[in-house]
Order: sequence, then structure tokens, then C-alpha cells
Amino acid sequence: MKRRDFLGGLTAALAGATVPGRLAAAAAGSARRGPERFIERWSWAMGQAVHLQLFAVSDMAGYEIAQAALAELRRVEGVLSRFDDRSELSELNRTAGRGPQKVGADLAAVLTAAAHFRTGTDGAFNIAVEPLMRAWGFHTERRSPPSAAELAEARASVRAATLTVGPGSVTLGGRATQLDLGGIGVGYGLDRMAHVLRQGGVRRALLDVSGDCLALGAPPGESGWLVAVADPSRPGGTIGQVRLRDAALATSANTVSVIHWGRAVRGHVMDPATGYPAAALVQATVVARTGLEADALSTAMLVSGHRPAGALDSFQVGGSLG
Repeated sequence: MKRRDFLGGLTAALAGATVPGRLAAAAAGSARRGPERFIERWSWAMGQAVHLQLFAVSDMAGYEIAQAALAELRRVEGVLSRFDDRSELSELNRTAGRGPQKVGADLAAVLTAAAHFRTGTDGAFNIAVEPLMRAWGFHTERRSPPSAAELAEARASVRAATLTVGPGSVTLGGRATQLDLGGIGVGYGLDRMAHVLRQGGVRRALLDVSGDCLALGAPPGESGWLVAVADPSRPGGTIGQVRLRDAALATSANTVSVIHWGRAVRGHVMDPATGYPAAALVQATVVARTGLEADALSTAMLVSGHRPAGALDSFQVGGSLG
């Protein structure tokens, strides 16, 4: 639902939700003068740039726990990725309509949460939109827009999709039910990274996966981690900023992964009700308690055009892609 490609992920990481350099420099200076050390790591996971900043009791401890957190994110990617044929999600999609299938705790937790958000957003958030994404050419390349008949078939598949999560198993009710976790997977990955950091004794950190952020505590002397939200219409511009403390921020936009047909530009976030790419907003940003909540609710807000219940703060950009 919120898939980013290689270039899109890098662009969002550099210009989406960012921590101003002056704050990072000040934080590092404070750490050198105090008992904590400032650690910064850049990496790559889930097809996107990852930026990790944290404070630790020593350089060695900081780099070790940072590596463990990055390893956890890649482990989650191996479970939830639709682009990895070996992932649990891919296997579940292949066995749709064949009765209960065994799944691990991670996939079960994400699917349970997704079902909750689908109900809580009146269907604006829906992980069963994969048939629509395929019809529009985001999962399989095509040279022309989908026909009315193709869209009708894809919409019917989305409407008929059923998902049942039981103890250690998941049932996809029909062969046409196909799931895409692009609108919730990064948020869950951030939450799992934060869990690893907390278990390792880290109390101050900012995790950033291509502009989706999760903050633990705050830098020394600050009320929170300063995060700016990009203005998609002005490269380098911002539409607002927020100080995150023990909260998460996620942005969903139909400006990064797009397809062009003539003068028409279509974004990759689908509106399950219409069968067309979401058009209520161009970009939606949500602050919530967890990464998973922020990720899912930002997608729902982009689709519906309304601030969803559960959001602690939000920013939106209207207009049209063209």
C-alpha cells in the first residue's frame, strides 16, 4: 500500500521527515561532555534508507545495539516482504483459499492489527488491495491503464477478501485474496527495532526508515527529537515540524512511486472503495504512539482525506498529482 522503490526511498530519507543537522550536532556535543555517547548509523533495509541515532554508555555498546536493531529490521523484512518469494507473506498469498496456514508471531501480529485498522478506518486502510495494485501496474508492468472490466474484477476481489487469524494460523478465504503490507510493515519494523534498543538499555534514540520515524526519549537538553515534514511541492521545503518523544511519525504520499500514462499521473496508494489510486490528498503525515499505528493511520488518512481516530497529530497536503 505504501511501497517505495530504491530511488524513492532514498529521496524520502533525505527530504521527507528529517532531523536537522544542527540538532544532531548539538546532541553529539552534549554526549561527549556527559556520560552518554552519541552513535549514528546509516544502513539499508526494506528497499529504503535507514538512519539510526542513539545514545549509549559507550561507543562499543552503542554500535553493538545499533547492529542488533538493524538486524531485527531485516529479520522483519524477511517475514513481511511481498517482494521476497521466501517470505511468510509470499507463502501465505500462494496458499490463499487452501484453509488455515501456519504463520509466525510477527505475521500474525501484523495481520491482527491490520484487521483492527480496517474496521477502525471504515475500510480506508485495507491490506487486501494487492489485486488493485497489480491491475494498475505497480506489481506487474503494463503499458496501458486497466480497463473497466479489469478494475471491476480487482475491486470484486478486494471486497470479497476475508482474513481469519487463529492461534498460530491464518486463513485467506479465497484464492483471489492477496495481501500487501506496504502500509504497515515499516511501522512494525520500527516498533521491533525500538524493542531491541529498549532491551539493550537504550533510552534515547531516533529511528528513521525513509522518513518514517520512531523516537525513544529525547536528546540531552531537548524536549524531543526535532523532525521536519517535507512539502512535496517545494523540494527542500517543509510544511511543519514536530518534536517526537516516545512516539512515532509516518508519512504516506502518492508522489514517490507513480506511473505515467500520457498526462495522467497515478500514485501507488489505492482507494479500496473506488478502485483508483487515492486522490483525497497528495500527502498525509500522522503522529501516533507506535510505528505500526502511525504507518497504518497515515495510509488511511491519505485515502479518506480525514484525520483518523488515534492520531496524536497530523499534517496534510491537498491538491492533485495531475
